[in-house]
Amino acid sequence: VWMAPSGIFNSHLIVASAIERHGTDEQKAYYLPKLASGELRASIGLTEPNAGSDLQAIRTTARRDGDDYVVNGNKMWITNSLHGHLTLLLVKTDPQAEPRHKGISLLIAEKGPGYTVVGKIKKMGYRSIDTCELLFENYRVPASRLLGGVEGRGFVQTAGGLELGRINVG
Repeated sequence: VWMAPSGIFNSHLIVASAIERHGTDEQKAYYLPKLASGELRASIGLTEPNAGSDLQAIRTTARRDGDDYVVNGNKMWITNSLHGHLTLLLVKTDPQAEPRHKGISLLIAEKGPGYTVVGKIKKMGYRSIDTCELLFENYRVPASRLLGGVEGRGFVQTAGGLELGRINVG
């Protein structure tokens, strides 16, 4: 019973921590008060059906188009995504980058057209918390929501924030 609230807080806090550590001044000023008050509830979108735990193998892409990124792909097993308002989304902004991790970025993705919560995934345990599949089809994210404002830092930004998840599991 206690794992559900801690799982909700954990996903939410990983996102808030990433924005606090790596966000631009504008991202911090806008998102941190809303995350702290609970006005916005967040999830972290890393895993994909074909990538497993190898985050460098993700296939979700974000292509720059003017002042936006256009996102296509899907994420699986995303805790807190059914009722959440936004997902810190791991995407490939440069699919040709070598090494692969240099082409990965994080976007602050608020729900909107092209962002679909496919549905709650049935699990053997830990059922009291929502875990969903997310689908992105020509979903547009303002470029101002690129975490930190610089492409190619998402893998490092993600790796630095996952210790909160490990603590929660422990």
